[in-house]
Amino acid sequence: MNQLLTCFVCLIITTLLSGCATYRDDIEVGLSHAKQGEWKAAEDNLTDALNNSQDQLLYYMEIGSLAQNQGDFERSNALLEKAERLSDTFLEESLSNRTWALISNPRQSNYRGSGVERVYISYLKSLNYLALAEQAESLTKQRQLLDSALVEARRIDIKLNEIRAQTPSYEQLDAKKDQAFYEKAISWLSRFYTGRLDRDKFLYRDDAWARYMEGLQYEISDEYDDARISYQKAAELYQNGYAEQYNLPAVTAERAWLDTIRMMKKTGFEAAEIAQTIQAKLSPDMQETLQTYQPDSAELVVLEHQGFVPDKSEMSLLLYAEPWAYSLVLEPLHGGGRMEDNDAFRWFTMVYADINPLNMIANYKAGGAWGAFSGVFTKRVILGSGIWQQLEQSNIDTLLTQQNIRVTVPYYRRFTLDQHDTHLTVSKQIEKTDSLRMTSLADIAFQEQLANAQRDIYESMIREFIRSWLAFRITSEVQDEGAAMLLNFIGQISVLATSAADTRNWLTLPAQVRLTRTPLKAGKYQPTYETNGKQFSLGETSLKANKIKVWNLRNPY
Repeated sequence: MNQLLTCFVCLIITTLLSGCATYRDDIEVGLSHAKQGEWKAAEDNLTDALNNSQDQLLYYMEIGSLAQNQGDFERSNALLEKAERLSDTFLEESLSNRTWALISNPRQSNYRGSGVERVYISYLKSLNYLALAEQAESLTKQRQLLDSALVEARRIDIKLNEIRAQTPSYEQLDAKKDQAFYEKAISWLSRFYTGRLDRDKFLYRDDAWARYMEGLQYEISDEYDDARISYQKAAELYQNGYAEQYNLPAVTAERAWLDTIRMMKKTGFEAAEIAQTIQAKLSPDMQETLQTYQPDSAELVVLEHQGFVPDKSEMSLLLYAEPWAYSLVLEPLHGGGRMEDNDAFRWFTMVYADINPLNMIANYKAGGAWGAFSGVFTKRVILGSGIWQQLEQSNIDTLLTQQNIRVTVPYYRRFTLDQHDTHLTVSKQIEKTDSLRMTSLADIAFQEQLANAQRDIYESMIREFIRSWLAFRITSEVQDEGAAMLLNFIGQISVLATSAADTRNWLTLPAQVRLTRTPLKAGKYQPTYETNGKQFSLGETSLKANKIKVWNLRNPY
């Protein structure tokens, strides 16, 4: 009886420690405040929700961005600098931290951040320094702050170069189209077990917008040759694949080429080379825009950071064994006809379903013609007879055949970006409506999840298998048959109920960034910006000849 009580207590403790609340539940209130532009209330709620050691990096990123939205730029930078340090130290995770997450809940592990999040820590810090420089009371202090902004621009460059070194470039992806047949066949066959999606196509390999912002930072600091190099890198990225990958307008590349050409003029390039670049890279409309820039022009640059990156959801799958096919099979758990359930099923079909020849053959052998067709709704993990025999020798096959295992993976629901027209009014005589969507962080996050989907499902399978095996082993030690059945039931319910996926990401980042650049005569203006029925005002601002004013506009709607 004591052994029974001990086992029962162990299972209850495991359930309590794993927790049933999801990350999305914890941050929902704070995020809803942020989406209404209630930045302080959002900060208060997210501070409580992220008050634990595992979410420390998220805390500094979320609260740092909310502090910027409140105009508290120094505090924002202090928080983001802590995030900067943690984003490096979390690259190596402790064994105990990782092991505990593996047998309990993935949120028990330290949040490590993604490549794009590391880049945007420096991006936001650079904007903070620009804002502080405009508030500086002396030229010396202003220069120091602009230099600090350049440090962050160079950090962006270093981070992107690290990412580029680990991922194939757009040029290398294009080269795949021309590779020999046998090379394509090898690549094709290799995806039988890793999923039919070409992971390389969805990787975050560089950031044209971040490169463009480097150029803007250099231009503001009058370092025109460095600005030219950064603008040109951005232009080439946009035209070589970045714009296509993230569904951006093709004119983004032209905008970056226009600014490259302006820097060419400032750094003494020959007129013939400039003219050749203009003809090769700019459409007639963009050439007309170039003509609006005069040597003594001031410029208003509006950076509209609109919306929020989507939050991840959890999708539940059922894992069961088919010994006659030496396979494990996963299929989604359906909850009805709700849109979220439909989105989950579409994600499963797009990312995991067995729509490839090897698994279709295995499905056919297991279930005839219907079995082959049913692969659209399942994912089969083919182990083979050798591995299955090892499972039998360890009695693991008993666990797999006697009970189903719930596997939970993260995914993104469908989202749409705001497509409303924007309208900038600088004065009664000067209006501008042609903002450009220069990046979509929502699409970057979505594609990052696609790229990591196979890793997520196999990690989740391992985690749930270990948890189920531990519960199975505990009950197998109990001699009393009735008590063993009861404990087995409780164990299965506990493991099924507490299955979870890691759905954490930096949610106060914008969904997209839209750019409006307007050359003006030096003077005082009161700019307003309208979109989707909302109006934002900069207040009275003075623009100086040959200087740039950046309006960092956070639009939560």
